[in-house]
Order: sequence, then structure tokens, then C-alpha cells
Amino acid sequence: MKLMPRRGEMQEEAKEKKKRTKGDIASLVILIVLAVILVPIFAINLTLVIKGSIDPDVPPDVFGVAPMAVTTGSMDGDEADSFAEGALIFVRILDEEEKQALQEGDIVTFRTNGAYVTHRIVTVNTVDGAVVSVTTKGDANNANDGAILLENVVGLCTGSVAGMGSFAMFLQTPVGIVVVIGIPVLLYIAYDVTRITLNNRRIKAAEAAKQAEKESEKDEEIRRLRELLAEKGEPAAEDAPVAEDAGAEAPPAAEDAPPPAAEEPSSPAPAEGAEEAKAEGK
Repeated sequence: MKLMPRRGEMQEEAKEKKKRTKGDIASLVILIVLAVILVPIFAINLTLVIKGSIDPDVPPDVFGVAPMAVTTGSMDGDEADSFAEGALIFVRILDEEEKQALQEGDIVTFRTNGAYVTHRIVTVNTVDGAVVSVTTKGDANNANDGAILLENVVGLCTGSVAGMGSFAMFLQTPVGIVVVIGIPVLLYIAYDVTRITLNNRRIKAAEAAKQAEKESEKDEEIRRLRELLAEKGEPAAEDAPVAEDAGAEAPPAAEDAPPPAAEEPSSPAPAEGAEEAKAEGK
């Protein structure tokens, strides 16, 4: 007997499917957000580490822009483009032609004594119309840095983000990579595993409830049929006598007895009177 699904069951299945769809969408959104945030951070950090180890004389850059962390407060001034210690600055790497276009007020990064310094140009020094050096000074310093040869200038500061320099330096450490990239990935994996586990439990519980309901409906239908048969005076299917199997073996037939053997004719015994008559005749 086949039972058709009821409208309520179909609605429950639709709700369950909708819940699963919402959970899948939420998981996908979280994954996309993590990918958008973490993949560029990891890629940029890896690029900077590799480029910095290959050519230590030039700041490692990404698409021509080198992010650099500020470790001193020499540029903490009142100018609109000043920046404090802990800021993250973006330095555009310059070629020789671009260096000739430097002007007073530009903030440049130059190499001195094996370190990179970013200060403001206060004087552009030229010879025969060509720039040969620049004189720089920190916004918070009282004295200038002297003349910086143009060949030591590596780039032009184009912007800064306060407080991000310390975070960028932390990212370049193994602990920073684990904390910023590893922990979010592990949290997402834990969330996804938990979501799938709870969803599977919910599905199993729904299937068990559905199966129990079907069994209850079957029992109710069987009870109703028995009551109907009882009203008609017919025995229920399980109370009907069981017919013997027509193919059961019959009792073996008695074996045919052999025909009685024919008795041989016997000669009659001589009567006693005859014997006596023979004796008298003699």
C-alpha cells in the first residue's frame, strides 16, 4: 500500500531545503570575504619578502609601489601630508627621468647608511638645469639632512595610513602570519564543519520523524481495514486458516503383495479299508 506525501510534509521539506540553502549562502559569503581580505594580504606579504631578499638595495614593491613602516617620529609635523611613528607609507619607485621632476615640498625616500629615510625636500640642487641632489629635512627635526645625491633617492611618498605600519611589520613575522591568516582559516573550517554536522543531524532527525509518521499511518490504516472486515463478518487476513500446501507429499502407497504361489497336487493317501481288502484277497 503506497501512501502519498501530504501537503504538510511537502511544506516541511521545502522549509528544510530553504534552511540548507541559507546556510550554504552564508558559508559562501564568509569564504568570499576571507578570500578577498586574506589572499591579497598573503600575496603582498610573500611578494615583499621575496623581493626584499633578492634585491636589498631597493625597497620591495608591488606594482611599483613599496609599502614601508615608519619607525621614528621625524615626520610628525603640522603639514597635511605629515605622518607619525607607526604609520604605513606608500612609496612610488622612481626612475631617473622621474627624479628630474622632483620639487621642493615633495616627500622622498632615500637610502643612507644601509637604511631608508623618508623626509621632505627643502632644496633642489641643480647643475646646468639638471637635478643632481636634494636637501631634505624631517618635519619634526630642527636640522636638515644635507645634500642627498639623486642616485640615492629611490621613491616618492604618495600617501600614508596612520597605525598600519606596526601591523604591517607584525605581518612579516611567522607569528603574525599564523595569527592573521591561519586563525581565520581555522575558524572558518571549524564553522563549516559545525554547520555541516548540525545540518546532517537535523536531516536525520527529520527523516526519522517522517519514517515514524509513515509507520503510524500504516498502523492506523491496518487497524481501519480490520475494523471494516470485522463489520462485514470476514476474518482478518492474519486470522484466516492456513491452507495446506497442495504440493505436500501423499503417504506412500502400500507395496503390491506378490501373488500366492500355486500348490502342487498331492496324491490321495490310501484309505485304510482298501489296504485291508488287498490283504483279504491275498
